[in-house]
Amino acid sequence: MSNPKIIQALTNLFDKQRIVFWYDNRLEFRADFESLELPGIEKIELANNEFGVKYRILREQPEQKFLLYREGAEPAYLDNWLLDVQLASGNTFRTDQLALWLAELELEPDCYPVLEEHAAFFAAAKRREQLRKLLQPGDSHSMLRFKMLAVCAGCEPRLDVILEELLAELANAEVTRIKLIGTSGLDGFLWDQMKRAYGYVSQQPGLHDFVIELFKVCFMMGTDPEYKARLSAESLVFLRRWKDSRSHESSFELLSAQCAEVLQIGDKLHKLDYRALLDIDYFELIDRKILSELVRATVARTATAADVEQSVRQRRQSHWFSHFEDVYLALDHAAQFLQTLDTAKLEMTSLADGVDKYAKSWYRLDQLYRKFVHHARKSGQASLLEELSAQIENQYTNNYLA
Repeated sequence: MSNPKIIQALTNLFDKQRIVFWYDNRLEFRADFESLELPGIEKIELANNEFGVKYRILREQPEQKFLLYREGAEPAYLDNWLLDVQLASGNTFRTDQLALWLAELELEPDCYPVLEEHAAFFAAAKRREQLRKLLQPGDSHSMLRFKMLAVCAGCEPRLDVILEELLAELANAEVTRIKLIGTSGLDGFLWDQMKRAYGYVSQQPGLHDFVIELFKVCFMMGTDPEYKARLSAESLVFLRRWKDSRSHESSFELLSAQCAEVLQIGDKLHKLDYRALLDIDYFELIDRKILSELVRATVARTATAADVEQSVRQRRQSHWFSHFEDVYLALDHAAQFLQTLDTAKLEMTSLADGVDKYAKSWYRLDQLYRKFVHHARKSGQASLLEELSAQIENQYTNNYLA
């Protein structure tokens, strides 16, 4: 530690306390102590003079600030005749490696235990520099650890953002970031924050376990009013934010597919009415279920064009809509075509009458038919739309063109 850093570190300490103890464990700083000049601070070397020093600093000069230097390690408690003064004074001045990092980061002395607990994190100069850029005066120990987590995850110090980055890594079957968090001794802090924010508790906490529970809880809360969730309502807020994130879209979809298989979502969907799922979009299988049921209802004429249109409108804001947009639009146009054909009066008294009726209303049937064909072909879902396509072709050929 250079002399300016020593002066700065000691100045910070004396701003908060009257007496500072300095133990020179490695016998490296005598010259610095002897040359040190701090305005308003008296220096005393401890060398078998503890009783006299104690009387002086407590009785003779009770208002004076003192720097008490000892060449060597801190004595054991039973051998430290100034222990009561030291404990009452506050922080001791340190010149070990942790103290160097403390000074480098311009952290308060009370942060020393944090550096001590997470020494592996601070061992890398790059991480210290990244952390230094995030630090603000007055950061609590908790915020300091949050910012350390952010450095490990490569993002801003917010739990939801950190979690998104870690889940992106999980989706890619990588462990670099979560492993660094563990190596840095921050895993306990991470899971404490997960408990606090999302109610996540497990005997063996882990990202994979959490994400399965997250998808399970959010799906069940949306489909079973009686379900007692293990996670807090904030977990639902996080899932919605995550699935709507453009930058994390791929990781959400990968983990959604994995969790759907683990949770056997396909089996659970068989028991549910598609209308109860219109506001839920955590799994691709939900859209497949809705589309399959809508096709069946449209073919059977148990869903009106208005019903189909409303369902499509509700799904427009869902995560998977863009994946199935052409199927939804094909369905919408098919339902409108069938309803329009049912109500159309296709009689004409003359060619002129037919041309007039086509220009006013019949053209709409051609338009809806062509839009259906366009989106059905574009969707690439021939098997899903097979029965509906056959019905539309039959109605168009036999009831409209005939």
